[in-house]
Amino acid sequence: MSVKTKGFAIHWAYILIVALSLASCKKDDPINLEEAQQIPRSVLTINQFIYDYMDLGYFWSAEMPKINHKKEPDSEAYFYKLLKQPDDKWSFITDDVEALEKYFSGVTKSKGYSIELYRLSANSNQVIAIIEFVYRNTPAEDAGLKRGDIIYRINGNFLTVENYQELLRLDNMVITLAHINQSGDATELSPSISISAVQDLVHHPIVATSVIELGDKKVGYLAYTSFIANYDNELAGVFREFKAQGVSELVLDLRYNGGGSVNTALMLAEMIAPASAVGDVFIREKWNNNLRGYNEDLKLKAHAENLNLSRLFVLTTSATASASEMIIYGLKPHMEVVQLGETTHGKYYASVMLTDNNADPSKRQHNWAIQPIVLRSENKDNSINYQEGLPPTFALTDNRYNAQLGEAEEHFLANVLTYIETGSFPVQETTKSASDNFRSISGFKDNMDPLRNVMLTTFPEQR
Repeated sequence: MSVKTKGFAIHWAYILIVALSLASCKKDDPINLEEAQQIPRSVLTINQFIYDYMDLGYFWSAEMPKINHKKEPDSEAYFYKLLKQPDDKWSFITDDVEALEKYFSGVTKSKGYSIELYRLSANSNQVIAIIEFVYRNTPAEDAGLKRGDIIYRINGNFLTVENYQELLRLDNMVITLAHINQSGDATELSPSISISAVQDLVHHPIVATSVIELGDKKVGYLAYTSFIANYDNELAGVFREFKAQGVSELVLDLRYNGGGSVNTALMLAEMIAPASAVGDVFIREKWNNNLRGYNEDLKLKAHAENLNLSRLFVLTTSATASASEMIIYGLKPHMEVVQLGETTHGKYYASVMLTDNNADPSKRQHNWAIQPIVLRSENKDNSINYQEGLPPTFALTDNRYNAQLGEAEEHFLANVLTYIETGSFPVQETTKSASDNFRSISGFKDNMDPLRNVMLTTFPEQR
């Protein structure tokens, strides 16, 4: 799949009717190949598709440069010329719509783990990969891999800043794990682990849950990695269990969640928010002037699994984006939201997947799709700085892997539990660990997975 950048996603089926009717009113003259510098008709068809829908639905359509799409020989390059700079960092185009649709459903080629990369030290060229978590029912789980495992070699080779992308993209690999002490000395572990990627592997977004008794309180914990509508029933089931066990405090771990379905985010908010917020605004969607009729307030509805909480703890990193951020700023006007970790990604604009026939994929004439920014998400108070991520209430760095997700000892969760017990966060630990020497490699996840940080929603007619 050819993609240059990442972005939010909206499933946009009904917009085609509007788009086609409006575009037909201002259709250009028939394509003249001589006038178009003998550009292949197939390219001109894609260019026309891009122009029609960008002109109609792009959030900044009024500010698009005037470019003659009949004279553009490269459709991908033409699309990126239209984007508003530097505001739009997320719109993208692809020539493999089927792969894109699978991705948005949580289906991808994968071994089933999430990793973070580090240099062994500030001056080291050697790289290690530390497993953040493992998805259920995957090759990684079958191999016994778990959070905190350090991938030291792949197929006998050390990872370096020059080769790690090549090695990590291998479909089949033999992994050598290692333990690294505070001095940076590594002890390789045996036996090595053979693991292979699976095509069309499903990533279950609920990777850990637990209920922790803390005095007379019960604290629910949920590690959730993507807002995928296919798993709404499973998500509701988690809250059904929380409610049955009498959970009165909730820790929502969104450290590794890049977003997903707005409808799912709304449902999650409805299970968290105080009952008094029912009927009030969660999110306001603002479209461009062409589509201002779609501007809508998404309101919180009553939900059977609602915990009626007055406070929510959210764990974040810079990878927390889109629908994950929406949970934070959408609920803040209604309840206390305590954010632990790092400043979030800062993505408040949504994009939409557009093909030449979203309504009936069997009738598509080509495999191209565009994903332009089409709306901005605002909370009830419009109290968002759209140029920045959401800053934490209490800053923590996600570089300790001392326990599994959901265990009371895990670094982030332990801080929340201390706060619930004492009313204040503990002083940062002074105990040195090997991870203090490691230096994170920024941007590698974007290179390995350019479609991170998605947000899918539906049109008002579909809700």
